[in-house]
Amino acid sequence: MGNDGGSIPTRRELVKSTKGERTSSELFEQNLLNATFVWTTCLLSKRPLELPVVSDYLGHLYNKDSILEWLISPEDFGDGEAIVPHIKSLKDIVELKITKDESSGKWTCPVTGKELKAGGSKFDYLPECGHVFAESAFREIDTDNCLECGLKYNKDNVVTINPTTKNDVEANKARMGLLINRGLTHSLKPASNKKRRNNGVDANEKKAKKKSKAGESIHNEETLRMTKKVLESVQHDMNSRKRSEAIQDLYLKA
Repeated sequence: MGNDGGSIPTRRELVKSTKGERTSSELFEQNLLNATFVWTTCLLSKRPLELPVVSDYLGHLYNKDSILEWLISPEDFGDGEAIVPHIKSLKDIVELKITKDESSGKWTCPVTGKELKAGGSKFDYLPECGHVFAESAFREIDTDNCLECGLKYNKDNVVTINPTTKNDVEANKARMGLLINRGLTHSLKPASNKKRRNNGVDANEKKAKKKSKAGESIHNEETLRMTKKVLESVQHDMNSRKRSEAIQDLYLKA
């Protein structure tokens, strides 16, 4: 599939490496996203990241307790609506299973040993199970099963953590767009009935209701026609009787 407007590109197509130097705006964006802040701080509460950590479809990191607080009392977060307007329920986040090195206490990839930090290696996670790996681990071991728990996963569902390139940012967004079209949330769980209705999943139900209303309208019109005929018939009989009585009176008077 290509980017010709006739098809939807997959995540793998969007994540392909680009050649050549990046523009100053792209470098600035990378420097901003590489800042230690986004790798060590919950974007919602501004508190230091502590396990359990969750992530949204954009690959941003949050403390799970902060998200729970947000869902219960959003008014307690002044800028919450600007930061996480897309997080409406626990279905919109995935709890990450991050490996913690016993000796250093740092968060690392269980396969490569690389540290999850600003300016370091690119890290991804699997929404199916939440396990986190350095991207290089997927290149070293080509498999469709999680390298930790063995759960089968879809490579197009892999989410990049704190993406630093335009391709990775767009890939995360494109994946979410495909899930919405399938009636799924970021965590791969079904969206609520209300969301599915908004996405046209209940179009058949709407058509059925429209057809039912049309049927009721036709039924009502038919009833009116039949009533009119009955009334006309009754009126005709009454007129006939009156004519007969009048004729009889004429004969009697003759």
